[in-house]
Amino acid sequence: MCLMLPSMIPPPPDFLQIHVAEEGRLLHSEWLRSTSSPEYRTGLCYIQRLIIQRDINLWLVDSRKLAHITFEDQQWLKRELVPGLLHGNLSKVGRVVQPDVFTYISFEQVIEKAQSEYSLKTQIEQFTSIEAALSWLFLQD
Repeated sequence: MCLMLPSMIPPPPDFLQIHVAEEGRLLHSEWLRSTSSPEYRTGLCYIQRLIIQRDINLWLVDSRKLAHITFEDQQWLKRELVPGLLHGNLSKVGRVVQPDVFTYISFEQVIEKAQSEYSLKTQIEQFTSIEAALSWLFLQD
């Protein structure tokens, strides 16, 4: 379970780089290296609280340096992270990944289940470049 961060947000963990563009309420997070399961969960909890506290609408996630996410972490993400995001105003998530079909498909399956279980309205897409993800994030519906 993700614990609440204090109102004064500490710096991100050393394996995660964060940039918030206030004018568009865009959060850009980049995993700087592959992480252990506890680090992965800590990083996602940090991001979740930042999204809620800063009223983020758009999230660009650069996951290209992450290794394969374990089944247990995928289930944790669906069970712990997604419900917490329902309390915010996140409308779109653009995830940038390596062009690996297995990683792409396994993440898609987790997201599809989360969207049906929680009636998640957030649009989530995966891309192989930052440019493509940003174009999609700022595309008006």
